[in-house]
Amino acid sequence: MFIIFGIFLLVIVLLIFFLRAQLFSSQTAVSIDDQLVPLEDHIKTCISKVGEPLIQTIGKQGGYLTLIEDTYSEYGATKISYLCYNRKKDQRCYNRMLKKEEIEETLSKAIEQELPTCLNINQFKKGLQLTIGNKQVTTTIGEQTILVTLYLPITLKKNNLIVQKNNFTKTFNYPLGKLYDVSKEIIRAETTTGSFDTQEYMTLHKGEIHIQKKQPYPDKLYILKTRQNDYTFQFMIQGEPA
Repeated sequence: MFIIFGIFLLVIVLLIFFLRAQLFSSQTAVSIDDQLVPLEDHIKTCISKVGEPLIQTIGKQGGYLTLIEDTYSEYGATKISYLCYNRKKDQRCYNRMLKKEEIEETLSKAIEQELPTCLNINQFKKGLQLTIGNKQVTTTIGEQTILVTLYLPITLKKNNLIVQKNNFTKTFNYPLGKLYDVSKEIIRAETTTGSFDTQEYMTLHKGEIHIQKKQPYPDKLYILKTRQNDYTFQFMIQGEPA
């Protein structure tokens, strides 16, 4: 009976230690997860902070971030890219519009370069072992949204528990892709016939796209917006002085 009682007592003790270990492990896992949430928020906030003005500039400057001499015209206080160069004694023009993939690459590089100005991951250590890999940014321009993904392998470790996160995505609700497609149609018309009928286009598409056409001599300025969003994509068509 003493032997049986001793075995029973031993089992109880081992069970208590096992349950304590499990409880500690569970609390540690929750602790790591709790620190991962604000870390994700911090990274996405940083992406938003640096990405927002760059995306706005891309729209205002016709898809370009960096403007060099003779590639733009000023309208008010804004420098706006020529997306079509003048042909001498010809109403048509030469297309210099960027491909969508080029705009995506431009945004990705600019955002990646600016991230260190607001990214501070080490503040989330708090007793954890933190490992950070190399970062890379990719941008995907959709019709109504822009997805910016930061690929940054992060490992949080405490005791034998490990939590990993490899990428963080921020969605910007701007119709850059839609406006880009409309601008392609305008450029196609300007390069083939030398003119584009904005009223006919807006009527045909039931006012989904609003196109404002101005003529700051000797150029043409197109300002594009969607009905649901104030985001602007604008560009110049270079004209020839009389």
